[in-house]
Amino acid sequence: IYNFVFPYSSAITSGRIHVNGVNLHYQCAGRGDHAVLLLPGALGCSQTDFGPQLKFLNKESFTLIGWDPRGYGLSIPPARDYPADFFSRDAKDAVDLMQALNFKRFSMLGWSDGGITALIAAGSYPSLINKLVVWGANAYVTAEDLTLYNAVKDVTNWSPKMRKPMEDIYGMEYFANTFSAWVEAMTHFVSRSDAGNICRHLLPLIACPTLIIHGMKDPMVPSFHPEFLHQQTAPHARG
Repeated sequence: IYNFVFPYSSAITSGRIHVNGVNLHYQCAGRGDHAVLLLPGALGCSQTDFGPQLKFLNKESFTLIGWDPRGYGLSIPPARDYPADFFSRDAKDAVDLMQALNFKRFSMLGWSDGGITALIAAGSYPSLINKLVVWGANAYVTAEDLTLYNAVKDVTNWSPKMRKPMEDIYGMEYFANTFSAWVEAMTHFVSRSDAGNICRHLLPLIACPTLIIHGMKDPMVPSFHPEFLHQQTAPHARG
C-alpha cells in the first residue's frame, strides 16, 4: 500500500490509500486552497472520466482529487459488486478518502453515478461539503429509466469508440459482466417498496450551493430527473 499526496505540485500524481477495508486509487493535481473531489460515472475512473479536468482546471485555485471507486479503475481488487446500499457505500468511501487525505472540507463534481454519490455525500455529511456540481444524475429510478438501461446492457452492441476506454481498463469480460450487474442493480431499485428511491430523502438536507447541469441530448437521463433535483434540493442550495 502506498499513499502519496502532492498538493503543491502542478503535475498529476497518483496514490493508493486504505479506506474502509479497501485500497482506493486516486489522482491529484493542483495546489489551491479549494479542494475538489471528482466523482466518475458507472464503471468510470479518474483516468477515463476526468483527464481534461485534472489537466486544465486552475491549479492555483484548486487542489483536484480524482478517485476510482472500489472495483473500478485501479481500485481493483476487490471486484466491483452492487449490494443494496452501494451508492451510500461509495459516498462514505469518497468522504472518508478525502478525510484520510487531510481535506477536511471540500467540493464535489460528480456525473452519472458519481453525481448520485455526490448528492448522497452532500445530504449525509453536509458540514464537510463546500460546493456541489452534478450532471447526468437522478435521485430515483423509473420504468422508463430501466428501458434505457436494458437497451445498452449488452456492451457488445456499443460502438467501438464507446467500448474501447472500458476495454482498455478492464478487459472485455470484466467490463461486460460488471456493466450487466450494474443494470441489474438499478433494476432492483424499482422493485423496492419505496418507488425506485435512491436518494430522494436526502435532497432537502443538502445545504451547500449546488449547480445542477443537464445535457438536453442526454440519452440515458430524461430531463425530469434534473428538474426534480432542482425542485427538491433546499432553496438556499439551488444553482
